[in-house]
Amino acid sequence: MLYQFRDPIHGFIEVSELELKIIDSFPFQRLRNIKQLATTYLVYPGAEHTRFGHSLGVMHLVTEAFESALENYSKANNKDLFDDVKTAWYKQILRLIALTHDLGHAPFSHASEALFDKGVEHEDFTKKVLYETEIAGYIRTIGEAFQNKYGVGEEYNITPELLWLIYGEKNPELNKQYIMPDFKFLKSFMDSELDCDKMDYLLRDSYYCGVNYGKYDLKRLLSSLSVYTRPNHNIMQLAIERGGIHAFEEFVIARYFMFIQVYFHKTRRYLDKLLVNSIEYILPNAKYPDNVDEYLRWDDQTIIDKIKESQNRNTIAKQFINRQVMTCIYETSTHSDLGNDYHLFSIIKRELKSKLNSDIIEDTANKLAHKIPILEQYDASSGKGIPILVRYMDNPTSIYMESILLQSLIKPINIKRLYIEKQYAEEAKKIVRKLLKSEEDD
Repeated sequence: MLYQFRDPIHGFIEVSELELKIIDSFPFQRLRNIKQLATTYLVYPGAEHTRFGHSLGVMHLVTEAFESALENYSKANNKDLFDDVKTAWYKQILRLIALTHDLGHAPFSHASEALFDKGVEHEDFTKKVLYETEIAGYIRTIGEAFQNKYGVGEEYNITPELLWLIYGEKNPELNKQYIMPDFKFLKSFMDSELDCDKMDYLLRDSYYCGVNYGKYDLKRLLSSLSVYTRPNHNIMQLAIERGGIHAFEEFVIARYFMFIQVYFHKTRRYLDKLLVNSIEYILPNAKYPDNVDEYLRWDDQTIIDKIKESQNRNTIAKQFINRQVMTCIYETSTHSDLGNDYHLFSIIKRELKSKLNSDIIEDTANKLAHKIPILEQYDASSGKGIPILVRYMDNPTSIYMESILLQSLIKPINIKRLYIEKQYAEEAKKIVRKLLKSEEDD
């Protein structure tokens, strides 16, 4: 029996009865209270969406992407990539990875990850949730049901350990259970420059923020997915047919603009700092607990309630609750470098500190728009990059050959900002204008 969730991005999302047990579990329901974009809702009022809807969306997309890639491979090669049982097994594995990939997120998502112990990431908590909570039993039940349905043995089992081996393990090739190149191919649907995680969050974030920056042609992108294989070289990669290049360009550029306009928004960045300092104050030992059951008790609402309780004792908590933000008095260009941009930034910071009796907050927002190795020809033997399949050609071409647009995005986003208390903003602006004018005159 199939159940449906109605989603504003993808329409109806279907889940099986056993998948629904995971969704109805406490660790997954907690995601209803983990905002996708941290404090962005205090800048874009509609950005109240959560990891719950995103996780369902990624599961839906990974299903469509996998089916499309295999269908296009079959059409191009007059044969199926996998037999029916293996196809069904891999699809179920991908759906479970997508469904559970964000279970370990901290309250307010990435914003508060600074409060993990050193070296710990939210993926480490995802692993704990997979292994140590009721989720583990539900995954094993799905594995048993699959074996019974198809009349297969342990080689087609589905376990939390298998999901983690494919998606989360650092060096999975060292494990004798790791199937190459199949499992590496599966991971690319969830962790690559063409993954379904990005496909969902760009559309979802732009929708809820009320902006157009993150939109792209999803249907065209999905319909252009295929598979590049070289059996003698143990290579199987998620690929794009040449006709989908423009949809892929649009996808990458959408991500670029979302970082500049939304994720790195100056007010959101400052509010995130207030949030982290406020959470640090209320957490025991200023860190999230290691125990998974204790960790899962923390969500956005718990955090907000405790910050409100602490605001009479903590000035920063009061500033956050009342949305008291400092003024961004200066910011560098989007792609500032270590040369003149940083020199001027240092001069302005020094001058403001010497002339104003105000706290000055510094922030650096940086990100590479994409990690596609476009400066070199596509090298199938390395397994890096995204192969572009061209009709009538045996070997794929590369983004380097196909996209001038993406070649222009090799320089990382790097924005440095200075914030100052509001009562000093006008005076600070005069100082900055004077310094900038002197730089122009020089």
